[in-house]
Amino acid sequence: MNIRQLKQFIAIARAGTISRAATSQNISQPALTRSLKNLEADLGVELLERRANGVFLTSYGEHLLQYAQCMVSDAERVRQEITAMQQGLRGRLNVGVGPAFSTRLLPKALQRLTTDGAQLEIKLRESFVEDLCAQLRSGELDVVLSLFPDTLETDDLEFAQLCTVDSVVVAASDHPLANIRQLTRQQLAQCNWVIADQVHANHSFREYLNRCTVPQHVHHVRANSLRLIKSLVVGSSYLSILPTMLIEEELRLGQIKRLNAPVRSLVSMGGMAWRKSGHRSAALREFVDIVKQEAKAHRIFQRLSTQVRHHYRSVSLKPLSPIYRAIYSAAF
Repeated sequence: MNIRQLKQFIAIARAGTISRAATSQNISQPALTRSLKNLEADLGVELLERRANGVFLTSYGEHLLQYAQCMVSDAERVRQEITAMQQGLRGRLNVGVGPAFSTRLLPKALQRLTTDGAQLEIKLRESFVEDLCAQLRSGELDVVLSLFPDTLETDDLEFAQLCTVDSVVVAASDHPLANIRQLTRQQLAQCNWVIADQVHANHSFREYLNRCTVPQHVHHVRANSLRLIKSLVVGSSYLSILPTMLIEEELRLGQIKRLNAPVRSLVSMGGMAWRKSGHRSAALREFVDIVKQEAKAHRIFQRLSTQVRHHYRSVSLKPLSPIYRAIYSAAF
């Protein structure tokens, strides 16, 4: 098994046919078929199932694909770093960032990382934490800096916790519900909501609404950006759930107001995650160390007290109402 075989196997998995994969790899179809058979012989299993409408991964093929993507990414990254070293650079770093950290901790960390030593090429990608962790596992990202809800599985990743962040139900300050002391679930269900565009979030959200009477004029908007969600809340009648650290300015200016919703406070763990296995570059190690230092120095990212740690462990999303759990689990 070699990197070329793995690249060709990945191409077949993505293309769905041998012919299209051969074209993308600029080799003949018989040569690609021989490469696949050699790989299968080396592993002693069938990786693909041939059908009339294309080829499909077997369970062995699906398992190999996860490792193959990381191995190919690591091999390419090592090649790039060696080239960078020859040119007097420190290499490349691909960072996935959740919205809560894009304006707070990341700028200072990057400034320190890029002002000391040789040049470093950095690529940033902002998205929801589920998408970022998927890209981390596939080797597209080196590290993820985000909020991690306790429903997210991270046992296969190295994780460094940095802070805790509360998330609350919010509305525009002039919303009809803004000044009501204690809201009911029925009142919340009758409002327009903007929620994270995630499949399981939408499913759980609908389950919650099925228990309440929802007027036909109520709208539920899905968005793939927390900044867009915040903008809709400030400028319209939509309700949502947002981390307090993202709405401090709007709260101070009176543009957004926290609602007295009939749900418990949600606490999310802010931190970094990177792969346990695979190549860990010097740039990645340096970035992790700098972020930890900046987190300790920054007031909002102080080291967690024993009481806060206990509180976070005691807050489970499972007993919460589906509306809160659905939006929260997907949004970060």
